[in-house]
Amino acid sequence: MQGVHWWVRKWAAIQGNSAAVTCEGETLTWSELDRRVDVLAHHLASLDVGAGDRVGCLMPSCAEFLVTLHAASRIGAIFVPLNIRYTARELQFAARHAGLAVLAADENFAGVVAGAGLAVPTLWRTDWPAEGPRWDRETPAGWDDDGFLLFTSGSTGTPRAVLHSQAAFLWTSMDAVLIHRFSRDDVMVSPLPLCFTGGLNVATALAHCGGELVLMPAFDEDTAFDLIESRRATLFHGVPVMCQRLLDHPRWATADLSSLRLARTGAAPVSGGLMQAWLQRGVPLSQGYGSTESAGSGFTLPAEDANRFGKCGRPSLYAEVRIVAPETGETLPAGEVGEVLLRGPQVMRGYWKEPEATAAALRDGWLWTGDLAFADDEGFYEIAGRSKELIITGGLNVYPAEVEHVLHGAPGVQDVAVVGVPSDRWGEEVVAVVVRGPGGLAVGEVLAHARGRLAGYKCPKSFIVRDEPLSRTASGKIATSDIRQLALEAASAGTLVRS
Repeated sequence: MQGVHWWVRKWAAIQGNSAAVTCEGETLTWSELDRRVDVLAHHLASLDVGAGDRVGCLMPSCAEFLVTLHAASRIGAIFVPLNIRYTARELQFAARHAGLAVLAADENFAGVVAGAGLAVPTLWRTDWPAEGPRWDRETPAGWDDDGFLLFTSGSTGTPRAVLHSQAAFLWTSMDAVLIHRFSRDDVMVSPLPLCFTGGLNVATALAHCGGELVLMPAFDEDTAFDLIESRRATLFHGVPVMCQRLLDHPRWATADLSSLRLARTGAAPVSGGLMQAWLQRGVPLSQGYGSTESAGSGFTLPAEDANRFGKCGRPSLYAEVRIVAPETGETLPAGEVGEVLLRGPQVMRGYWKEPEATAAALRDGWLWTGDLAFADDEGFYEIAGRSKELIITGGLNVYPAEVEHVLHGAPGVQDVAVVGVPSDRWGEEVVAVVVRGPGGLAVGEVLAHARGRLAGYKCPKSFIVRDEPLSRTASGKIATSDIRQLALEAASAGTLVRS
């Protein structure tokens, strides 16, 4: 029983005719999925790809992505999912940095692959062998061996490659199985791109519990509603902006969501208003917290606590957590904001080929996440932002996530991001970049809403009001560097709307 691929083999034996994955109208049973994994494992081995080699995967969410993941595990290789939004230059960097032995790719990325000039074999989806013998060799990898090399989203800097063991996703999936009660009776609709850590969490959790994973290669509100209704989905998992788009869609009030017992979200701050709106519709919306470095695990909010609006939960089942003063490492009491430290079997082995960065992030067995949070008196945690995003105005700390939570509930605000820009008077000032809703927006009303809920120094000193969506990474996180650049340019041009 070695590696995540073993789950596919086991479920093929236990319930071979049950649905494992559905995508764009095609359903594979566990037996069919297991067979395809065997065929690709043999094909990779025929290319002299084996234990410890890196197998790249550049595909949208599809069954073949899962086949590649489990085939890499089956031969003891390291699986390297690649961002589907990479440019040729970014792909070239990632492939060379990881030292890929082979790339499995969708033909739609042929131009990007050609532009990257990769000196490795490329397996195109349509060229995979259809038949082959069963994989009957002993898999050289164990749960303790290297299994995944995941690139960070780069939302606050250059992407890094994070090395994880096979077991990392065993432990993260246990939260889904034991806390959220995932089982083989579950059907999950997920538009999360599988190439990101959140998508891998979903893929491995459903493989572990034996449920059906219904994939959406691209997010579309009508398609999501159709799949939830037609597949009688019990679970939905999307980033907050997807959950908000479903809430804002005309079908929200009438769609049949009676089969859903839980919706999950994460990867970006989740407003209390969004969680409340889903719960009022009869579906608990549970957010969580994790990072690529912790395989997506950290804090978990069970369905029964989904009325803790704005909270990301308590420490995950196999995670230890400390909140510390970033400068001293001193553990802080409840109510005080500090840096999140994590320890557990799901924490990364390190940054690939970056020993200095690894030593800075992993200290005495603890992962220093760079994220800020605080606990309430009942042990529920709330994320305050990233330490690098902290705004110091007039000598006082402002955490962007706290301000964003409040502004999300203001009239006319469809989306918002908060950043700091230099100020001669304050050192930094708080700037809110606000996307107005279809009914319009009045800055005075937004500011009044904020002043009734935040200390004066936390309220935005200025606004940027726009109709265009906020810049986000492919994983759904706000591209903070882009938003800050927008605010800096507006400040320089004198086009900020002063409060």
